[in-house]
Amino acid sequence: MKQFNNFRRRLLPVAALAVTIGLILQGCTKVDDTLGGNLIPDNQQMKAGFVTLPRADEINPKKYVETRLFQTDSIVSSNITYGYFGSMLNDTLGRRSMGFLSQMVNYYLVDSGYFGYKPIFDSAQIMLKVTSFGRDSLTEQSFAVYEVLSNKYLTDKPIAPNKSERDSTFYLNFDPVAEGVYNPDEPLFTFSLGGEGKYPSTTTAVTLKPTEAGKKYISRLMLQEGKYAGDYSIYSADSLKYWVEEFKGLYIAPDPKKPLTEYGKGTIFATDLEYSGLAVYGRNRVKDDPSLIKDTIGINIFFYESGAEFGNVSVNNVKRDYTEATIADKIDIEQAKETATTRLENPRLYVEGMGGVVTEMTFTPEFFAELEAEITKGNKDGKDFKTLAFSQVRMSVYFEDSDYEWEKIADGTAGNIVRLTDQMNAYPSRLGMYTNYKKLTPISDYAYVYEQNYSTELAYYGKINRSRGCYVMDITGYMQQLWNSYMQAKADAGGVVENIDWSKVTNLSVYIGPEAYSLYTTTFGVLQGMSTEAGAAEPNNAPIRFTMAYNLIK
Repeated sequence: MKQFNNFRRRLLPVAALAVTIGLILQGCTKVDDTLGGNLIPDNQQMKAGFVTLPRADEINPKKYVETRLFQTDSIVSSNITYGYFGSMLNDTLGRRSMGFLSQMVNYYLVDSGYFGYKPIFDSAQIMLKVTSFGRDSLTEQSFAVYEVLSNKYLTDKPIAPNKSERDSTFYLNFDPVAEGVYNPDEPLFTFSLGGEGKYPSTTTAVTLKPTEAGKKYISRLMLQEGKYAGDYSIYSADSLKYWVEEFKGLYIAPDPKKPLTEYGKGTIFATDLEYSGLAVYGRNRVKDDPSLIKDTIGINIFFYESGAEFGNVSVNNVKRDYTEATIADKIDIEQAKETATTRLENPRLYVEGMGGVVTEMTFTPEFFAELEAEITKGNKDGKDFKTLAFSQVRMSVYFEDSDYEWEKIADGTAGNIVRLTDQMNAYPSRLGMYTNYKKLTPISDYAYVYEQNYSTELAYYGKINRSRGCYVMDITGYMQQLWNSYMQAKADAGGVVENIDWSKVTNLSVYIGPEAYSLYTTTFGVLQGMSTEAGAAEPNNAPIRFTMAYNLIK
């Protein structure tokens, strides 16, 4: 029989992305560029400059960017090799729960008569390989295991345009109840995970508590009843297609009868499906004397098997209820959805995994006006510079209790330094920036596939600078592309800013969310977003900041 620990981990091939990386300016180095300046033709001369937006002397900073909440249901949740299950309840986001369904792959040749005479069911286990979970594993959670009753979510799925057959791609908003996948009133088994003195990361199997429906299910697996009663053909080497039709899989989710009730508790576990599945143990009897035990028996059925022609479909789904949050300014998810006709500005920058809210950041006309002012300033001595070439652009996103001035952070006048430290420990370790969050299309600087494939670290960075209390992203390449697109749109408008068609400015809006390889992170962050007006209900003392080194060119 195939052993649990002998599986190979599946490697996901990924294609490399091409990326243009901006040159890094050594900001602390002063360069004397006057030597030989008279030898450079006037039409090739450049002038270096540096600007920070918002500026340090802006009492009421201009609104250089607008920030809005954004949520999409188009995050792929199927066939990602992991099954997510668990619940979290907190003051900011309310309740988040995840479950997963998975087909099962039987790859064992069970000889005719293996289960013997009137087999006895002893126990069943869910085999697990927990690869990640949140901060709270000490709260014991209860889970229910259901039989997948219908494959219609696959067989009746509409064929996508320009496709010849149905695919098995599903998204986080997949609703297994609406799809008729399982009966929520009839679990097969229940089990618990987590708790004081228990370590999910080392757990390889959890014993199940069967219901009457579960016992009948086991009886079918042991060929004692059901369509294949006494028919061992279902366990033959070439029967996988029929196996998937008869035993359609399992759905594992938090037990609705035992929900989390305490705020700040709970977590969501991830299990590697290639190492996970259902194990059943029992004994059979001596036919001539049923009071005697003949053999111990057992079967292991895994959720995923690399190379299997059938049975490898898995789908994660998430349910969230922001109304269960306790904070005064609760998230109105209807306003954040990408389908909303109007999404209101939000002074806070939210980053949530598992298909939750992220932030859309849009550059304003004021931003480009300030950069144009840099050109005007550079032309005061009679030069005729036309545009900018960026040598380095860094964007800083600050924690709630942080500040532009590190002295105010150090002495605690910016905010609660203990709370700031807790925020930096609890928030996502890295942020990603995307031109299309649904497709995870990154800005040019954040070439995450390239980074992973070549085991390097991009200048983009995107991580926390703990001494400054902010995330730092190098967005030089993106900013140059944005500026060039703006200049083209301005030229198309006859050089009149008021006539610019802003829809023609490519990637005027970008999305800030979890890093690409942590889409299902349990962590989340609430940071300072756009500039706020004096007297705002949620003022930002350190809104998003851009430090830009550039060259004026003709």
